Amino acid sequence: MASECARNVLEQKVVDNKQDAEKFRSDLMNIARTTLSSKILSQDKEHFAKLAVDAVMRLKGSTNLEAIQIIKKPGGSLKDSFLDEGFILDKKIGVGQPKRIENAKILVANTAMDTDKVKIYGARVELTQWPRLLI
Repeated sequence: MASECARNVLEQKVVDNKQDAEKFRSDLMNIARTTLSSKILSQDKEHFAKLAVDAVMRLKGSTNLEAIQIIKKPGGSLKDSFLDEGFILDKKIGVGQPKRIENAKILVANTAMDTDKVKIYGARVELTQWPRLLI
């Protein structure tokens, strides 16, 4: 009986602010701040609440939270955390390779580019002139 009574009171008090963007964002900030109230993040709670809300707002109504990726990097402080659009490719430049290239053509592949691991039938990887890549 108690849980039913509590559910009824909650249903009477519920407010849907998704039509008003400012109130909706304020609600999300309050939820994020409450969720982030821990010993670890107490100092940076506002910063991380803003990051979380901005990330959720970029989903534009989608509920697919897998579209938000968290990349952990050792070193730095919690305040160094940031939200970026797109993705981050964390790779080091090879030995003897140029550190700056202008007007480069960029290939984004979701597979290893080792010649024995290329998953495209009949494809070959040939570097004939840096940074030219033929597939």
